[in-house]
Amino acid sequence: MTLLVAMKASGAVLGMNYAANVGASWVYNQLCVPQSIWDIPQSIVATASPVCSFMISTIQLTQTNFATVLSTTVTAALIGLMRE
Repeated sequence: MTLLVAMKASGAVLGMNYAANVGASWVYNQLCVPQSIWDIPQSIVATASPVCSFMISTIQLTQTNFATVLSTTVTAALIGLMRE
């Protein structure tokens, strides 16, 4: 029973992390990546902006969180199965 609750909580956290990662990736793509050849000069300035740095940091952090939650959940599930 406890394992089921932990799995549901982990699933919710993974879903929120995934949504944050996809959202930050989309914003970064729209604001910081040149969409055409004419946007390249603008992207040189935009890429160094605090918004783009924040988006990259958010993407990296959510990737790390995703891996941590996933590996912790799998490990906890395996330990729970070994105890039974």
